[in-house]
Amino acid sequence: MKWIKRTLKILLVLLAFCVAFLVTSYVLSRKSPKWYRPAAMSRAQIDAAANSAMRKFVKICNMADDAAATDTSREWRKQNGAATKPKVLPVEITFTQEELTGFLAQWIEQDSEKVERYIHEPQFYIDAKEIKFACQVKELDQIGVLRLKPQILQIDGIDHLQLELVGISAGSMPLPEAMVKGKLKKIEASLEANLPDWQKRATLRPEGANADAVRAAMSKMLLQILRHEPSLPILFVPTDLQNRVPVKITSVSLQTGSVTFHIHPLNEEDRKIALESIKKPMVTVPK
Repeated sequence: MKWIKRTLKILLVLLAFCVAFLVTSYVLSRKSPKWYRPAAMSRAQIDAAANSAMRKFVKICNMADDAAATDTSREWRKQNGAATKPKVLPVEITFTQEELTGFLAQWIEQDSEKVERYIHEPQFYIDAKEIKFACQVKELDQIGVLRLKPQILQIDGIDHLQLELVGISAGSMPLPEAMVKGKLKKIEASLEANLPDWQKRATLRPEGANADAVRAAMSKMLLQILRHEPSLPILFVPTDLQNRVPVKITSVSLQTGSVTFHIHPLNEEDRKIALESIKKPMVTVPK
């Protein structure tokens, strides 16, 4: 009889622990992080922050446009034996967490049919260590939180962007990656299915990249983030309705409330490296 009582006591303790764990998990999953206050920004503040962010994006676009024009004319001058134009200088851009929040909130509203049915009330929060992003996830009826740590690494003499996915949370409750692995695998499978065709059709010229190069590069970057791998720090910015000119992030630094990027135009060697990277097949990860 003693061993039965002892076994029952152990089972009751385990049951109590499980109940406490489930209750705590539920409470934490419904609890917002202290910094998540999307309603703190008024409509006017959201619009002003979005417009400020847009002006900074325009500065990057102008630099990319100047670089494309310079490179195109440089090709012409090289063929015709004339002098080249001066180099286009890089730009330093700092985005505040409010600007990123306002820009994304405005974009979600403008594309509400495709985006707002999945997420709404986005907010960025930046400290000296990482970028936190939270939003209301409609499918789960709770707050989803991503924590990202960006840094530029030198690998074989070439800059790479390591955008490390530090953690995922439901509300204030950290989630192991295994709990969302199913959804992440679906995203990976969709990207992997289309990536080879995009890579085959990708082109990268001084005046800009074609749509398939942009799709392939951004898809590879997302896959590499999900796999905790570094990627080339290349972004594509629009200079007109057709062209997307690649630019290179050479440094990224975090401060409380903001993130600063140093952005350079690509030279001929950079474009060669970028196109080779875009077209390089990714190693298939076992399912």
